[in-house]
Amino acid sequence: MLFLAVFCGFLAEYKLEHTIEHQREKKFARLLCEDFKKDTALINKVIVRKEFRKTKLDSLFYFFALPDLQSNAAAIYYYSHFVNPTFEFAPSDATIQQLRSSGSLRYFSNLQLYNAITTYYLHCGWYKDAEEANKKNTIQITAAITKIFQAEQFYSLLSNDDPMNAVRYPNIPVQLLTTDKLTLNEFLVLAKQSNLKNDGAIIILKYIKTQLGNLIDEIKEEYHFQ
Repeated sequence: MLFLAVFCGFLAEYKLEHTIEHQREKKFARLLCEDFKKDTALINKVIVRKEFRKTKLDSLFYFFALPDLQSNAAAIYYYSHFVNPTFEFAPSDATIQQLRSSGSLRYFSNLQLYNAITTYYLHCGWYKDAEEANKKNTIQITAAITKIFQAEQFYSLLSNDDPMNAVRYPNIPVQLLTTDKLTLNEFLVLAKQSNLKNDGAIIILKYIKTQLGNLIDEIKEEYHFQ
């Protein structure tokens, strides 16, 4: 009888612990799902802005290909502001950091879901590293800008409006400091590289967005969330 009582007590304690862990698992799953929804919304905004930037860079290359650069200086001043990389994405990581630091990732009993969550944050890390590498060109781009554009005129085009409209088109006559082919070519090479990296970032973000959609669906199905 004593053995049976001890055994039943053990079973009750095990069941209680299992119930508590399942409740914690469900709580963290809901928090992660909310983080993923926020990430999806942010990715959508970043993709829109990067695609907007791409159209501006395409226009820059068009005007640089025209024969009379000085007569198109206003357009070149304006579109050159979009050469430096902008509009980055960083995931909401408060919940995953808490899970990692407390060792609570073990609560996720579905191995496929666990792997999908960790893979998502791994891909976010790769994207962050790629964006950091893109920033290394900023110094070179700035150096090239100093050779072509008059500083006061160039930076007077910046405003504190919405990031989508943070650059104003020149409303005064502007001139390029030089039309030297080698100097302009140096700037164009950097601009082309920046454009290619922008294209790459868009591709990665769209992949991560698809990954997020699948993750959200998996979590909803696993935990019966609405």
